[in-house]
Amino acid sequence: MYKIFKQKMNSMQFVTIREAEKLSKAKMKKGAYNWLASGAEDNFTKDRNYESLNSIKIIPRLLKQRRNKTNYSNNFFKKKINYPIILSPMGHQSQFHKYGEIEMAKGIFEADTIASFSTQGRYDLYDVRKANPELSLVWTIFLFGNKEWIKNEIKRAEENKCEAIVLCLDASVRSHRYSDRETRYDARKFGKRTLKLPPDPSLDLTFDWKIVKWIKSNTRLPVILKGVISEHDAKLSLKYNADGIWVSNHGGRMFNSGISVAEALFKIKKIVKKKLILIADGGVTRGSDIIKYLCLGADFVGIGRPAIFGLFLNGKHGVKDVFDILNSEFHSNCINGGFVEKKDFSLNRLIIPKIFNN
Repeated sequence: MYKIFKQKMNSMQFVTIREAEKLSKAKMKKGAYNWLASGAEDNFTKDRNYESLNSIKIIPRLLKQRRNKTNYSNNFFKKKINYPIILSPMGHQSQFHKYGEIEMAKGIFEADTIASFSTQGRYDLYDVRKANPELSLVWTIFLFGNKEWIKNEIKRAEENKCEAIVLCLDASVRSHRYSDRETRYDARKFGKRTLKLPPDPSLDLTFDWKIVKWIKSNTRLPVILKGVISEHDAKLSLKYNADGIWVSNHGGRMFNSGISVAEALFKIKKIVKKKLILIADGGVTRGSDIIKYLCLGADFVGIGRPAIFGLFLNGKHGVKDVFDILNSEFHSNCINGGFVEKKDFSLNRLIIPKIFNN
């Protein structure tokens, strides 16, 4: 049974995710906070992620057997993790902590879960691996170079013993985020960098779905497609033999579609019949949010901004605190709601808003 989260108030800075955000907002530079918190244009899609999760109701069940022997473990390909929360890939982390992804990775290792980093990060994958030799890593590739460059990124993922490769497909160009741009803050100018910039982001615009087939033919690692939000693209993901689908709207940061991750996952799960990993992220701030995504069909739930709050406030210890808080909330909600094992997470435990069927 997961230990209930405890903190010493004289040495720790936050005890809830909302407190971590409140403290971060007060202490960060305004530009850095707005860069992190903003969504595409006026935040409509970002806010929709939260609103959709809030609109879903969970049906509790009482007197479930074996509540003292809960099991929420799952296999992320070859890696078994005890709780379903993983780290989503995020760029430019060294603006929030001197050692950026390296320090984040240390916190994720202590939390005993999966860490996703990307070609849009600041610290080179080799540096992250050298500092964290036992960490379970996923390398996320933005298609910002030619095939030779992509092949080299695949090789780097294999050499650094990554669990999988993620292809980020929903961030071809920089979006217009009003609160970010109105601050006149450019995150690319702040923080240390050891990872070389991708050679040519414009090449992303030249690829079609055939690139997935090509990448799969050039690696032995599982390939996950990230940014899938439509049923059409979920079907294409299956057609091109993706090993995993990451249902995500990039935290609402890239395209103001108004489609939440919860709405998308609800429909995509109905399409995915064969066995492959389903990941969802977007708007997760509470343990009950994790239950909702699992009931909608996700195998794993990614978090992004909360982990950055922890990194900023207390380095690796703050990162681990964020995961400890969410795992503890998830566990206590599961016990009180009657979720004892994986099979308990199903659609019949939710009341879904009618708008999800539109």
